[in-house]
Amino acid sequence: MRRPRVKLITIPWELEVPTLSLATLASVTPPHFDICIVDLLRERLFLDEPTDLVGISASTPRINAAYALADLYRSKGVTVVLGGHHATALPEEALAHADAVVCGEGETSWMRICDEFLSNPSRVSGIYRDPPPDLAALPQPRIDLMKLDRYGSFYYPIIASRGCPEKCGFCFAKRMTQGFRTYPIAHVIEQVKRRPAFIRSMYFVDDNLPADPDHSRELFFELSKLKVPFGMQARNEFALDRDRLAQAHDAGCVFISSGYESVSQQTLDRTGKRAQAGNYRQAAANIYDAGIMGSGNWMFGFDSDTPEVFEETLEFLDSSDLLHSTFTTEIPFPGTAIWRRYEREGRLLSHDYDAYVGKGHVIVRPTLMSEEQLWQGIRWLTTQYYSPRRAARRIKRAVQNKKLASLGPRALRTPALVFLGMYQVYQWHYRMVPSLNWLYERLVSVNKHKYLKDHLRRTNFWSRDHVRASEVPGARFPPLSSASPFLHRAGYTDRREQPLAVEERLL
Repeated sequence: MRRPRVKLITIPWELEVPTLSLATLASVTPPHFDICIVDLLRERLFLDEPTDLVGISASTPRINAAYALADLYRSKGVTVVLGGHHATALPEEALAHADAVVCGEGETSWMRICDEFLSNPSRVSGIYRDPPPDLAALPQPRIDLMKLDRYGSFYYPIIASRGCPEKCGFCFAKRMTQGFRTYPIAHVIEQVKRRPAFIRSMYFVDDNLPADPDHSRELFFELSKLKVPFGMQARNEFALDRDRLAQAHDAGCVFISSGYESVSQQTLDRTGKRAQAGNYRQAAANIYDAGIMGSGNWMFGFDSDTPEVFEETLEFLDSSDLLHSTFTTEIPFPGTAIWRRYEREGRLLSHDYDAYVGKGHVIVRPTLMSEEQLWQGIRWLTTQYYSPRRAARRIKRAVQNKKLASLGPRALRTPALVFLGMYQVYQWHYRMVPSLNWLYERLVSVNKHKYLKDHLRRTNFWSRDHVRASEVPGARFPPLSSASPFLHRAGYTDRREQPLAVEERLL
C-alpha cells in the first residue's frame, strides 16, 4: 500500500517570474496524496517514476508541448488533467488530450477531482466548471514545493488579488477569473513573512494590484512596516495620482509595469482599452518623480498602425521618463474577442500555437503594412531603444533621481543601476537579433539540465525547506503565528463541514 502520487507540472512561456497557480492547487490538495510541483524550464521531469495523477498547466505558446506530455502520460495509464488559459478558452480541444479539463480558477474543481480520484479514478472525466473559491478561505500557497532558489533572489511571487476590472479586447483575464477580488490583507502579509531568507525582493503577480483603492491603500500601509522591495503591475491611470504613488513607494515599490499598448488614441479606442494616450507622458513622469522605475509594454500590428508607428513610439520614449519597455506584435490569444474577429475575417496567418510568442512571429495580417514591415519594425525599435547610447542616457537619468533604488546600501546604488541598464541591452539584443535569438531559444530549453542535484536524486518528489525570513534572528517582525487561519504547516486543512471520504485502494 502506498499513497497516490500527484504531479503538478507547468510549462512556462519563458524563464519569467514564477506563478502561484500550481502552488495554490497544491495547498488545497487533500493530505492523502504525495505531491510535487515541476517547472519544466527549471527542473528535469522524471517520467519513469510511479505517478497516479498529473495536472498540467500551460499557456498558448506551450500548449502543444503540454498536449504531447499529456498524451505520453495517458499512454502510461496515468490520469491527466489540463488547465490554464488555453484549456479554458478551448476546453473541447484540450479534452482530446486529457481525462479532464479545468476551466477558469481551479481550486474548487481540483478539490472535486481529488475526491473523485480517491473514490474511483475513472470518475475523473470531462470538463469542470466550478464556482471560484472564496479567497478568504484559501490556505497559503505551497511555496515549499517550488524550487524558489532557481528563480533568483529578486522574483519571489506574491499575490493580493485576482482578475482585472477592465475588458481590453486582446486580454483573456476576464474569461479566466470571476470578477476582480482581493485576498485579506493578513493573508498577503503572511505570504511576505513566509518568504525564504535569501529573498531580496518580491513581485506581485496580480493583473492590476491597486485596482481597489481602499484595499491597496491598506496593503501599502502594512507593507511599509516590513520594508521589502517589490514590483507590481498597474494600469497607467494609477500613476496619475501622486499620493497613491507616494504610498506605493513608501511601501517598498521599486518597479511598476503598465500596459500602454500604443501611442495612438485611435488604436486604444478600437481595442476597448480605456486609456488616454495624452496622459502617458504625465504618468511616466509621476512614476519617475516618486522614485519608482516605470516599465511600458507596447504592442504593434493593430488595424490603425502604419510603418510610422515605430518611429513615433521611439520619439515618445526618448522624451518620456520610462526607464524600461517591452515590444511585441499583437497576439490574439484564443478565446479573446479580437481572436474571434480575426478568425471571422480570415486574417489569422497561423494556427500553430508555438508561434504565439510575439517575438519573431506575426500572427495577424496587418491592414496598413506588410508582415515583414511589422516584424522588422519591432526589431528596429527594440534594438534602437536598447542601443548603448540610449541605455546610457536612461542610466544617467536614473542615477540623478536619488529616490530610485534607495532601499539598499547607498554605495551600491549607482553600480546597481548601471548594471541593470546594461543588462537590459544585453538581454534584448540576445532575444531580438536573429542569430542571438536562435541561441537564446535553445539555451532556455536546456536550462533545467544545469542542476546537478536533479541528476543525483532522480525524482521530482522532493522539496527543500528554506529558512524563512520571519525566523531569522533579529527579523523586523515576529515569527509566524500557528493560530493564523491561513497557515497550514502540514499542508491543506479541510474546511468543509463533511470530512473527506477516502476509499483505501491498492495502487
